[in-house]
Amino acid sequence: MSAGEHKPEILFATIAAGGGHVAGAHAMSEAIERYYPGRFELRVSDYMEDLGIIRLDRFHKDSWRRALRYPVLARVGQRVIDAFPRLTIAVERRILRDFARAAAADLREDPPLLVVSNHGLITTALAEARHRYGLEVPALTYATEPFNISAYWAEPRVDRVIVASEDGRRRLLRFGVPADRMTIIGRPVRQAFLNAPTKPEAREHLGLEDRFTCLVSFGGEGVGRDPRGLIRTLLDSDVPLQVVAITGRNKVLREELRRLRPGTNSLLVEGFVENLAEYLASSDVFVGKAGPSSVYEALAVGRPVLASGYAGLNELGVVRFIEHEGLGRYVRTNAALRGEVQRYASYPALLEEVAQRCRQLDLASSTERFAHHIVRYALTGA
Repeated sequence: MSAGEHKPEILFATIAAGGGHVAGAHAMSEAIERYYPGRFELRVSDYMEDLGIIRLDRFHKDSWRRALRYPVLARVGQRVIDAFPRLTIAVERRILRDFARAAAADLREDPPLLVVSNHGLITTALAEARHRYGLEVPALTYATEPFNISAYWAEPRVDRVIVASEDGRRRLLRFGVPADRMTIIGRPVRQAFLNAPTKPEAREHLGLEDRFTCLVSFGGEGVGRDPRGLIRTLLDSDVPLQVVAITGRNKVLREELRRLRPGTNSLLVEGFVENLAEYLASSDVFVGKAGPSSVYEALAVGRPVLASGYAGLNELGVVRFIEHEGLGRYVRTNAALRGEVQRYASYPALLEEVAQRCRQLDLASSTERFAHHIVRYALTGA
């Protein structure tokens, strides 16, 4: 391809509600660049916001923040949505009509080779744009939830869907998505997590001591179960450990946690970080909400997951997965968390056992398969 030749574009359309969807979009984009370097123009877009559908975008993101603070809202909401899948999609189509119109106009003006959606609202909006407003650009969906996926994703007019597991395929089939439009691949992970540094290298670069380390993540929004109590429990345990807390965009929580152990080297508190893979590599165990992206990132680095909570029923499925596969535990209480940390700190061989199980997941291969599948679909429609 000559320097002046226009490269075909693949647009990854997502919504930055939390960090998981955006991370998944970047994981797919990075995989394509790795295996097809320089061949495509790859763009990740917070698409609803970028198209100026501000009121709906803000409502959706605010709703997700409320669900994180009050998880019962997410769980009850999913049960209602899943009980009436056809009604769910009908309501989505109506709510998303302005977004669908704007997307059709945008994609008609400068059409990409392919749009890849990894959010249920965008998938439904693109289907509506095709059937109501004449959108011709092909669309591929990645349904990000590996377990207990909601009818929120069940748009039957979807062009093609990548699902993360057989559980996801069965549920979407029951909700009305045609079987011949679904392909199981797994989950993609960003390259930084697949190529993380060694533990000693990461600790040296971050200035951390070489001792048992818990990485505690409160996600992009910086919320979680009793964060101050959770951190105090770890710091007051019998294990001489260091705790690294990632508070995301929650500046208030960041400052509160920094006041817990002033003048000591047992607690490091950071806000939103771009090098989370390095912090994971420096740790011995990962503690956080059972969001699929953060859990699979930890597993890609080979770290046990101590799930301190879950929001929706899809995340309950992730909890059950890590326990069934011996990749971590659901710690319902701070006392349970302390016990698990002491167990791993007392028996280092357990860390290597989990790391071996993580390697058997072979997340690098599933990420590569995403790249080949997306490019093949973009070029051939098959």
